[in-house]
Amino acid sequence: VEVPSCFVGLVLENCELPCANHGHVILGDPSPVLFYPISSTEVRCLVDVPGQKVPSISNGEMAMYLKTVVAPQVPPEIHDAFIAAVDKGNIRTMPNRSMPAAPYPTPGALLMGDAFNMRHPLTGGGMTVALSDIVVLRNLLKPLRDLNDAPSLCKYLESFYTLRKVMT
Repeated sequence: VEVPSCFVGLVLENCELPCANHGHVILGDPSPVLFYPISSTEVRCLVDVPGQKVPSISNGEMAMYLKTVVAPQVPPEIHDAFIAAVDKGNIRTMPNRSMPAAPYPTPGALLMGDAFNMRHPLTGGGMTVALSDIVVLRNLLKPLRDLNDAPSLCKYLESFYTLRKVMT
């Protein structure tokens, strides 16, 4: 299991997103920031902080990071609420995990997309990979004339896990 980044979460109060009732993804530097409404007066913010070791919450490093790196990239409509949420100090962290999968061939079953390996929760990449897996699988099985021929099918499917690596 690899931890490429952590989500840092906080709740903004008494603010409205630039486009009400819609989630917003800010393609920030160095990483994305997600905002979405969770009630009529609250907005959840998830900041993707790259690296395995995030700034410390207890000594104020995280608050400083959020104010100096993230806040300048936040839409003006919610900037003050963002700063207020940081000052309030109810900051939570959660590691984002990447779990490369190892093939475990099972006759009659094939895992694809997020069922086969985990994606970053912000991107929703599992669906993209699942659709790509379908294309790879279709092209791979095209020459096979009998899907009931289990030995031949298994032989074709062995290369599936290698061919799909492009998208993982």
